[in-house]
Amino acid sequence: MRLGAIDIGSNAVRLLIADANVSKKRGLYFKKVKLYRLPVRLGADAFTTGIASPHTIEKLTQSMQAFRTIMDVYDVQAHKVYATSAMRETKNSREVIDKVWQGSGIKIEIIDGDVEAKVIVASSLKEHNWIDQRFSYLYMDVGGGSTELSLINKNGIEFSRSFKIGTVRLLENKVSKAEWNIMEDWVVTNLKNRLPLSIIGSGGNINRVFKRSNNEYGHPLTYEYMKKEYKTLSEMELEDRIILEDLNEDRADVIVPALKIFLFVMEKANIPTVLVPKIGLVDGMVYSLYYELNQTHAI
Repeated sequence: MRLGAIDIGSNAVRLLIADANVSKKRGLYFKKVKLYRLPVRLGADAFTTGIASPHTIEKLTQSMQAFRTIMDVYDVQAHKVYATSAMRETKNSREVIDKVWQGSGIKIEIIDGDVEAKVIVASSLKEHNWIDQRFSYLYMDVGGGSTELSLINKNGIEFSRSFKIGTVRLLENKVSKAEWNIMEDWVVTNLKNRLPLSIIGSGGNINRVFKRSNNEYGHPLTYEYMKKEYKTLSEMELEDRIILEDLNEDRADVIVPALKIFLFVMEKANIPTVLVPKIGLVDGMVYSLYYELNQTHAI
């Protein structure tokens, strides 16, 4: 079964096309066919004026039209579309949803931070042998508008929380000291007696940091490396990050605040490493969509 998942985030929109397969040896497994990313920065409007501009709505509609065409070409049988932090805070989100539907035939569902965390964690890690069942882990997804933290173990999510701290918010100076304090208090209070073995990092920025490290897949990023990377990139002008560090413009500006968020949590939680399995919300959406369809077909 070929499935599609679209994540409408604060910094970009993504489409994952994946095949759900069943074999005698592996049972159910998912194979990524193609991942597309377009830099529609909804958060730039949402976190400043609170209103999606006509230009932004048009860009999003065009992106969904393109994704609809791509899914048709790839013979996608079913798809799911989630919008996260930026759309949650866009006052004219109903107008955005209606115009996208009229222009592309794609229906957007806005989800809250708790659902976002559960979809990412509960589904995405099933096929990845990242969990040593003797330990707990802190799953951390850093997006443009929010950061989701979830304490996970062999039984799944113990508890999770979404914070209004994201890369686009930081660029727009829309993160208060109070919000940093809320995150710090949550980390200190909830992880004090849990001692997570490592952070499992999710999001486009940590994936890019991992790629830059030249680490072998499965090897963690250390706190020392992350701090060095932050220092190197933060001291550069944006143009130098683009030219000298070979970063796309819409990645070059947000990668620094992403590193800042990761380092903050690593320091407060006293966790020295980040594992990067290169999974995110769209991976979890594909899993959850498959199980929804499977249950429906079984009825």
